[in-house]
This record gives sequence, C-alpha cells and structure tokens, in this order.
Amino acid sequence: MFVPDLNALISQLEAQRRELAARGAYVISDIDPPHAEHLFHSLLLMAVERGGQRDRPITLYINSGGGSVGDGLGMMEFIYRMRREHDVRIDTVVLGYAYSMGAIVLQAGDRRSMGRFSTLMLHATNWILSGDDQRIFKDFQRLAEHYQDTVAALFAARTGHRDTGWWRRFIWSGRDRFLGPEECLELGLVDEVVEPSLVGRADLMVPPMRHGDAPPPESSSSADAPPPESSPSAPDLGAPHAAAPGEPTARGEPTPPGEPSSGG
Repeated sequence: MFVPDLNALISQLEAQRRELAARGAYVISDIDPPHAEHLFHSLLLMAVERGGQRDRPITLYINSGGGSVGDGLGMMEFIYRMRREHDVRIDTVVLGYAYSMGAIVLQAGDRRSMGRFSTLMLHATNWILSGDDQRIFKDFQRLAEHYQDTVAALFAARTGHRDTGWWRRFIWSGRDRFLGPEECLELGLVDEVVEPSLVGRADLMVPPMRHGDAPPPESSSSADAPPPESSPSAPDLGAPHAAAPGEPTARGEPTPPGEPSSGG
C-alpha cells in the first residue's frame, strides 16, 4: 500500500499557498483563531508586496458556514488596517455560500460579489453559557447587545439600505434568513452577481430566483419591514447552532469560553 510522504504533502500545500498569495488570492473557510491568524500573516505579505498598487487587487474568496464573532470581526479589522496602511484594494467574493459570520466578513470588501449559485444567510448570534447569574444575565447580556449594535450598524453603513434598527430586527428575528443573489443585490449586500459562463457560450444564462420562490415574508404592517424586535432578558439560547461557554458564535462548532459564534 502506498503511504504518502507527509512532509512532502505539507511542503506542496505551502507552495500552493505561496503561489496563491503571489497572485493576490486567499480562501476564507472556517472563521476561528487558527484561520484568522493565517489570514493575518498572508494578507500582510500580500498588502506589503502590493503597497500603493490599487490596480493589483487582493481577492478574498469566501466559502464559509461562519464561525466565531470575535475572530470574524478581527479579520475585518485587519482587512481595513491593511487597506489603510498599504493603500491596497481588497475585494471579497462568495463562492457557494457565506453564512452568518461569513456574510459579515464579506462586507469588508471594496467590491463584493457572489456567484449565481451562491447563498448568504443571516441569523442571530448563538450562545452556550455556564456560570453564575450575574455573569450570564448581566455581563453577557451587555456583550450580546454590543454585538447586535455593532453588526447592525455595519450593515446599515455598508449597504446604504435601511437604518441600524431595521437591520437589527431583520437579523435578530429568530429565523435563519437565506438570501439568493437577487435579494442580496436589492439589500445592498453585494455589488455584483457573477453569471456562469462557458467557452463559446456567451448566451448561457440561469434565470434568477423569483421572489415567489423565496420563503414567504413574515407578516407585518409594512411589506418590507422585518418582524418586530423582542426584548430578550438574556442571549438567545434556542438558536440552531451552538457556541462555547461565554462567547457567541456564528456557526455550530465549539468556541472558547466567552466567544460568540455566527455560523450556519
């Protein structure tokens, strides 16, 4: 039986990553501490090498079910920092899906695009908490409200669509809001939908999803208004994805104590 050389495989993988970095490409999958740290290293090298050359954009490809809120926001902060310090253009592209924290990181791109077959999903932060009453019902409640305000303000500013209150109600509605390309364009979540293409088939077109194909909106007094916001006394523990003690996550995998997750 053939046994591959582990060192050779690692060397090959690193060579592939270096080649991608040389071309200004990086793939975001899991959003957690190891992947965030790797993005920091790779993006720094790409930004330094391209300093002041906006005609050589860096492209971050996102295929992610989400992850830690803290690590996702850290990724975004680093993207903004590299853009500011090195005067580079950094675009974001969704390949397949960007759920929860993945959809939030998408907003850090100078130009945001998604494929015709891709999907975004937004939903409430998920928590698993343990500890005394004071920490759970006061300290973490404050943290939950801080994350809600931060994320809602980000979407309002980045999309130019509705205000912070609207986005807060839309995201923290108790639902998993799956959004197709046309809906993402209408909400200002992306700037472009990339159509499929084949060599010699410029006429290849996939019809966009009609609104009638989407899940029916929740009833409200206004056709485009999200459902009314409830006033929880503590972080929502009934969301479909789990986070680890203390911190909300954006997906269903464990996170370190005190870190929320936002994944699908």
